[in-house]
Amino acid sequence: MADRIRLRIAALVEAVPLMNEIIDFTPPEINGKVVSNEGGLVGSEDVVGFEALKWTLKVRGNHLLLQNALGKYFMDNAQINITEHGKDTLTAAYMEVYSLYGPITSIKKDPLKMGEKPSVTIEGTCKAYKLIDTGVTVHDINTETGKTIIGGVDLTGL
Repeated sequence: MADRIRLRIAALVEAVPLMNEIIDFTPPEINGKVVSNEGGLVGSEDVVGFEALKWTLKVRGNHLLLQNALGKYFMDNAQINITEHGKDTLTAAYMEVYSLYGPITSIKKDPLKMGEKPSVTIEGTCKAYKLIDTGVTVHDINTETGKTIIGGVDLTGL
């Protein structure tokens, strides 16, 4: 399998485009919520659901401008689209598209450092999360409709 090389990451947080300012993006991590089964000689655990889907986006920018543009989404849902373009070591192009929908839970200034541009960390949780990798749906989760596709497998149909 060829290694991937990122060439560009762009984001659109509602109507606020963030192109060359993205420092890093942490997509939602899909973790199972487990319950212990006790009473037998050997204990076990069963997956009964999934933990909340949380994401983080770190960008260079003016905290005041971002706070004013995005502050209303603390009490409402925001649409966040992040697109990653790149190529692999075999020079085949790829594109990952993350679509996140839900409230923004935090917009905070990062530590101030002399000689560096200011940066801001934006965090949120997802009510809906979709990841498409070069045209193939990897994850498609919607807490309001119950749709749960993880790793290309529809878990609601099992």
